[in-house]
Amino acid sequence: MFGKKGFLLLIPVLAGFFIALAVSAGSGPPGSSSNPVIARSYADQALQPLQDQISALQVEVARLKEIASRDNPPKFADVPTTHWAFNDIRFMVEKGIITGMGNGTFGTNLPARRCDLAIMVVKALNLPTSNVETDFPDVPKTHWAYAHIAAAQKAGIISGFPGGKFAPNGSVTREQIAAILAKAYSLELTGGTVEFKDVSKTSWAYEAIQKLSDNGIGKGFEDGTFRPALPVRRAEVAVFLAKAMDPTRRSTQ
Repeated sequence: MFGKKGFLLLIPVLAGFFIALAVSAGSGPPGSSSNPVIARSYADQALQPLQDQISALQVEVARLKEIASRDNPPKFADVPTTHWAFNDIRFMVEKGIITGMGNGTFGTNLPARRCDLAIMVVKALNLPTSNVETDFPDVPKTHWAYAHIAAAQKAGIISGFPGGKFAPNGSVTREQIAAILAKAYSLELTGGTVEFKDVSKTSWAYEAIQKLSDNGIGKGFEDGTFRPALPVRRAEVAVFLAKAMDPTRRSTQ
C-alpha cells in the first residue's frame, strides 16, 4: 500500500515508537502493568539489531537518492542540449557544485557573484567548512555563505580588496576567476605564453591569466583580447570550473 519508499520511511517512525515504549517509565508504580520494569541495558541489547537495520536502511535510502539525482540532474529552461555550455553545466550539476536559480532556470547569462564562486570552489575542492573564520567586515557570521568564504580564505584561494572588504555580492571578473583558479588548482605554465592585447605584464593578474590560458581552461577572444575586467556569467563559471576540475575537458589548442 505504501510502496517500498514509503515503507522505508515508516520503519524509523515505528521503531522509535516501540523503543520509547520499551525503555520509558510509565505513570504507574514500578512493576505494575502500566510501568513494567525493563532494564535499559537489556532493551538496548534486544533492540540493537533493529537499530542496526534501520541505520543500514537509512544509508541505503541516501545512496539511492544520490544515484537518482546524479542520473536525473535538474533540467533548466535556459540550458537546452544545444547550449554551448550544456555539457559543463550538466557536469557541475551532477557533481552537486552548482544549482539553479530556484525558478526552473540556471541563469546562464547572469553575472556570477563572488560569494557564489567561493561556494563552488570550496565544494569542488571538498574543503572543510567547520571551525573556520573570516575577518572580512562585510561578511558577518550570519551571512549565508560565511563558512564557505571563510574556508576559501583559509586555504589562500580568495582575498579581499584594499580596505579589507570581500564584496560578496560583487560580480566576478575574468581576471579574478583566473587568479582564484590558478591558486585553487596550483596551475603552472606548461608551454609558452600568449600575449593578450589588453593584459599588460604589469597587471596584478598577468601570471594567473597566462596559467589559465596555458592550461586550456580560459582562452581569450578572437580579437586577441582577454577582457580581464569583464564580469563572468554563470555559464562561463561552470565551464571554467569544470575544466579546472577535469583536465580531460580542457582545450588543447
